[in-house]
Amino acid sequence: MQINQVLILGAGAVGQVIGTHLRLSGCDVSFWVRESQKAALEDKGLTLFNVKSETELHISAPQIITEIPAEAQYDAVFICVRSEQLDAALSQLQQSLKSVEDVLVVPIQPGRDDGLKVFRALPEAIVVPMTPTFAAYNDAERIAYWAPKALPSLVGPPFNETLQVRDELVRLLQQGGIPAKGVNDLEAETRFPSAALQVMLSAYHLSGYSFKHLSQNKKLLALAAQGIQEAVAITKRDLGFIPLKYKPLEHISGDALGALLWSIEHAPLSGFFNQMWSVHARKIRSQTYRNLDDLLAMSLQQSKHPPVALTALTAMTPEKIGEYLKTTRQFGSADPQKKIKLGLAVGFGSFVLWRLLRRARN
Repeated sequence: MQINQVLILGAGAVGQVIGTHLRLSGCDVSFWVRESQKAALEDKGLTLFNVKSETELHISAPQIITEIPAEAQYDAVFICVRSEQLDAALSQLQQSLKSVEDVLVVPIQPGRDDGLKVFRALPEAIVVPMTPTFAAYNDAERIAYWAPKALPSLVGPPFNETLQVRDELVRLLQQGGIPAKGVNDLEAETRFPSAALQVMLSAYHLSGYSFKHLSQNKKLLALAAQGIQEAVAITKRDLGFIPLKYKPLEHISGDALGALLWSIEHAPLSGFFNQMWSVHARKIRSQTYRNLDDLLAMSLQQSKHPPVALTALTAMTPEKIGEYLKTTRQFGSADPQKKIKLGLAVGFGSFVLWRLLRRARN
């Protein structure tokens, strides 16, 4: 399958990184944006800063559109919007494209049913779900991003085509400089770490978007750890299994999360990660709580007993969480046996992450 004409729906940090690197692979890329974004993007262009190589890439005249030309034909469409914006994006595509037959459509949303929603809305398209793993955020006048080879973006199998289409997309991304890997079961690869990430994002929100405050709040870390255990258990019951590499999440503790935060705070790229999380977590707050609500809904279908920690994390506000943690003893210190069981694994994991970040910096 030849992919030359590409449409990026959404020009946020992720959309700009994907679109710019597809240009490097030789594609003709257009960014479909809101009218309010058009002038600024055309005036200043697109600028990406790779924090790993400390290099800057600038596109002075990107193709910015606010509506699809009548004669336009695209080989691929990347839907780079948040989950809560997906319905509107699909409606726009249905109204604006004459035909999506044989068009490669790539949704990147993390929601459990987001890829299926795209396939149902555009059944004639070739829908290939993708999970970007690079970190990116809008840093003033440019997009700062980190895309290590050790953490490639994952591309799942098409809903209605052969794996050759997936492999062609992987090749195209790699050619443009985005580390990518094709997987046969995208849900198994991504849903467990995604569930844990949603819980950590909620705890980060409750700590005022501060790694320092979160790492110092032992009770909130214990609450988050139990929330991760609950989220992983819900996901495991939904899928019917858990990959071996994610089994440590079933026993995660507050101390383990504290060790992880310590490794991030002392990593060579700590400044980037602190700023990226601060900016990105605020931007995707609605998406985060939407995904947590989805986990809670699944839990109630699986059991009559609601998950206590997930419910608390979803219901609390930064103003109320402190008083709540003071008045409950439920989220205290972790079981000593679990600490022993996880100590070596967490210590090794934190060390590997620290080495990875230092290597990226060097």
